[in-house]
Amino acid sequence: MEALAVAARLCGPELERYGRCVAASPGSWHRDCHQLSLSVTECASSHPLVRRIRRDCSDAFGAFERCLRERPRSAAQCGPQASQFLLCAQSVTQGDTQSVTPGDTPGDTPGDTPGGTSTENAWN
Repeated sequence: MEALAVAARLCGPELERYGRCVAASPGSWHRDCHQLSLSVTECASSHPLVRRIRRDCSDAFGAFERCLRERPRSAAQCGPQASQFLLCAQSVTQGDTQSVTPGDTPGDTPGDTPGGTSTENAWN
């Protein structure tokens, strides 16, 4: 999937450290890996494609985020929500990649609102 490839290309080291932390802390990853999660988020959020996915897929991501909060020790049960989000992100990358320009900012695209939502915070 292109969205994941973008994140891996831009933020590979951060993603690798976060992945190792999650794998090493299956029952407490949400606490133990929080700072690493923030570093991945900070890295990825600067890319225009990621900002577009954040905007267009906020509902699907919010459902996935809620599932993870409700099941911190059994994140694998959130597979359906993760799949919905990934399908949405794939749709955005396939349909909108040509229209994303390096100068895009969240305020440059219709539908973006200042201040954002709690879902946006997960991507910031």
